Amino acid sequence: MLPIVAVPLVVKEYCHWFRSVFKRREQYAHFEAFITALCVVENRTIAGIHQQLLDGPTYESLHHFMSGSPWSVDRLREARLHYVKKRITKKPDVQFLAMTGDSAGGASPSRGEKQFPTIVAIDATFAHHTGENIHGVYWYRDYAKRCYTLAQRLVISTLVTPDKLVPLGWKLYHRGFLDEQKNYLEEMAPEPDSEEAAWAEYDALIEQYEQNQKEHKTQNQLAVELVDECEHLDLDVDVYVCDAALACPEIMGAIEKHGKAWVSKLAKSRLVQVAAGGFETVEKFGHSLPKESFKPVNVETRHGEHRQYWCFSKVLMVHKWRKLRVVISYDNEQLDGEPIYLVTNRTHWVQPQKIVQIYMRRDPVEHLIRDGKQEIGLEDCQQRNEEGVLKHWELSFAAHTFLELGLELPNLPGVPAVRLETVGQKSRVMEGAILQGLVNHVAQLVRDGADLQEFVWRLMRRRLNRQAI
Repeated sequence: MLPIVAVPLVVKEYCHWFRSVFKRREQYAHFEAFITALCVVENRTIAGIHQQLLDGPTYESLHHFMSGSPWSVDRLREARLHYVKKRITKKPDVQFLAMTGDSAGGASPSRGEKQFPTIVAIDATFAHHTGENIHGVYWYRDYAKRCYTLAQRLVISTLVTPDKLVPLGWKLYHRGFLDEQKNYLEEMAPEPDSEEAAWAEYDALIEQYEQNQKEHKTQNQLAVELVDECEHLDLDVDVYVCDAALACPEIMGAIEKHGKAWVSKLAKSRLVQVAAGGFETVEKFGHSLPKESFKPVNVETRHGEHRQYWCFSKVLMVHKWRKLRVVISYDNEQLDGEPIYLVTNRTHWVQPQKIVQIYMRRDPVEHLIRDGKQEIGLEDCQQRNEEGVLKHWELSFAAHTFLELGLELPNLPGVPAVRLETVGQKSRVMEGAILQGLVNHVAQLVRDGADLQEFVWRLMRRRLNRQAI
């Protein structure tokens, strides 16, 4: 990996937006260095970042910046979200309003005008680790990999526009172990004739358990907080999209409280009411439908790719919820394989194309999460304490926001314009800026008559320093 001899100008311009977050000049310099390094280095631990910064801060000062320096994660997140709001502009989505029937004025798109809804996706993901001594790491069942894994559980929100995919908020879920605590209390209850000291000790455990119940937040509660955060920011959001694990009245009620539409995947085991009056799984209900009930619909991805699906749509009573519009969608005319089941609170959206089209906008979020882990170090944090973990994640989200909204490809003479679609591509552009900085630095050393051998040794000393950490 190329050494970083200077913070690129484009990074400096982005970081200037956050200048007020950092009270001291050294904090701000560390922030610039971290944003640069998170975009390009392979080892995004403190040691890995330190090795790439040729004339950057010492390892100890970088470590202090992450674990002891008094700058606020909340203030950085607030500034980042306002940066997102400032950079995201959106015209009134007349096509979406007309398509969904939500337009009070009956607006219709102009000839040739093609626009898509702005979406906020709410998801949960694992940040995998190999050790248990990191803040927020627990054993979880990973159903995708069909195994148990050590990981942190993150609930995140993502803004999806026709041409941007921007990380918004994040919340760390802690396992409460409330059921285990309750079982322990039942097993440890003293005998009725036990001494007063034993009962006093047991009462203290009961009080601690009750306090844990009050303070513990479920994954759904964290998702609700992310919805409220988006609405407080007053982003121009048309619809929220969720995965099946978050399809519950608690989260969807929070979205509806703000008057917004939502579309979610529905687990095939969820119960819906059938014509006979009883309830059966939506999977069994779907298999009972005749083939002619499924009609072809055409949808378009964010990048203009056209796809065809065969869909059934109907308003059904969902068990322990209410009447919602359910869509069953296959990707082939023969109705082979497993369909996807979708549900929305907009029962008047009678055309399944609308609902499938909106849910497809969530697909790129999987790539955003993957890029965050592979390209920007979301899983690379080795900090043990809470402060270091939270700072690392917010810095990762700030770097991701820079690559999505702050980085612009320079116009090169004689070179065709390139559309940057992935975070990996944008990281390569940043590598070009780092290379240019290195070339300029070496050229200046040559003009000054400096000893290049000394430059090489200085570079190697930094690369070898604390390599085992």
